Amino acid sequence: MSVPSKALIFGVGLSLLLGLSTAGAAKLYKWVDENGNVTYSDKVPPDQAKQAREELNQDGITVNRVDRAKTPEELAEVYKAEEAARQAALTAAEQKRQDQALLDSYASESDLTRAYNQRVDLLQQTIEAREVEIGLREQGMTKLVARAAETERAGRAVPDALRQMIDGERKEIDRQRSFVKDKKTELLRAKHDYDRDIARYREVLARYQKSE
Repeated sequence: MSVPSKALIFGVGLSLLLGLSTAGAAKLYKWVDENGNVTYSDKVPPDQAKQAREELNQDGITVNRVDRAKTPEELAEVYKAEEAARQAALTAAEQKRQDQALLDSYASESDLTRAYNQRVDLLQQTIEAREVEIGLREQGMTKLVARAAETERAGRAVPDALRQMIDGERKEIDRQRSFVKDKKTELLRAKHDYDRDIARYREVLARYQKSE
């Protein structure tokens, strides 16, 4: 059969389908199957439901398109992209909230610096006070240990009360040292927070003033 003859039959077939579609008020679909064949029908077979298709009106004009079904891999990529966009939106919203809180908390850079200095002063005073306490406790424990040693040299058993006092002092000194270590870490974190906040404050304030 010649190419013109095939085209004629194809055109006649399409016209008949369109006529049936109009007469029965049914929809007409067009799709390309996995073998590259173009198909027209008023119904989409279940095995072709995943293919991209077009919906035609009675004049053969496309009025709607349905994309092919995505593969599991493609769906996973879509979900990944949507989740990344959602997380980015949440991050942006949280940053905006923090920026507004920064502007609301400090009227100027000097206010922010003053708050930082106050925080540092309090931490340093706390550290110094605890270090003094540790020193006094160490002196007291040295005396207790000396008493215990003297008792042993005298050939007597060290009283349980004295042992408990020494053990209690050791534990308390260790606890105080741990506390001081935490405060020194907090002191370093305060400096980091200040450097971060002052830079962000300048950036946000400049953007806010520019938008006015």
